[in-house]
Amino acid sequence: MKLHGLLAMVALFLGACGGMDEAAVGTLVFSANGEEFVRNGFTSEDGWSIQFQAVYVNVYGPTAYQVVEDQQQSLTQAGLRHGGHPHENIPEGSAHVALMGDYFLQLKQPAFEVGRAEDAPIGNYNRLAFTVRPAPDESQGLEQGFTGVSLAFLGTAEKEGRSIGFDIRFSEEMVYYDCGPNGDAGVLAEGEQATAEMTFHVDHVFGDSEAGSPDTSDESSVNFMAVGFGPFAALAQDDSLQIDQQQLGQLMNGATYLQLIDAVRTMGHSGEAHCHLD
Repeated sequence: MKLHGLLAMVALFLGACGGMDEAAVGTLVFSANGEEFVRNGFTSEDGWSIQFQAVYVNVYGPTAYQVVEDQQQSLTQAGLRHGGHPHENIPEGSAHVALMGDYFLQLKQPAFEVGRAEDAPIGNYNRLAFTVRPAPDESQGLEQGFTGVSLAFLGTAEKEGRSIGFDIRFSEEMVYYDCGPNGDAGVLAEGEQATAEMTFHVDHVFGDSEAGSPDTSDESSVNFMAVGFGPFAALAQDDSLQIDQQQLGQLMNGATYLQLIDAVRTMGHSGEAHCHLD
């Protein structure tokens, strides 16, 4: 699902933020990726075989920016943020480019282009910021019936002869920043093209049977915070589950629900590189 015709929507925030030779430019492509977990399915930490029909996420204002690695502490120091573009959690003086507006994305496909910034100053766009938020009516690519949804999982889960169709929707807002670095993906040379990738790790929510025990004390394990599919299966009626975040908060065990939301909030990455949450 490539979203074309976006060039007019792209805002390049340069000028005082730059300090680079504006004549030396290239093209920075913003992409999204749900990885093989979304495309091919997987087995959750508690043994449910999950196949997705769709995974939707609504993204607002992806912003790529350049940061000198030995100045990373400046990202979290008060007073170094500046406004005028989708994200303020970037250091004062960083060259940056952004897409304006909201984009409703279907992740069950190979990594795909969301939009691009032509004439972006060259350099290393080693950091990425973006917001996942409830989709407004004007979100590009919005599917009918998904206004107000920030994240949705649709598919089927099977275990021991039981098959559950699910439609699980969230309205959580998540402001990601300082995502990266993602290898050399954002290194932009003159006249060339580079990529800033928003990556979503759904295994953080359901866990992965191949990652070991679901009852782990290892904070580095994907199964440390994941809740599996069992808590969702317990809420299904007639092997069907259609539920939103408000209902999850009402019906799910309180501690499990809080763990679930924490897990959902860790989904945003750039490649394998983690993000900070505002």
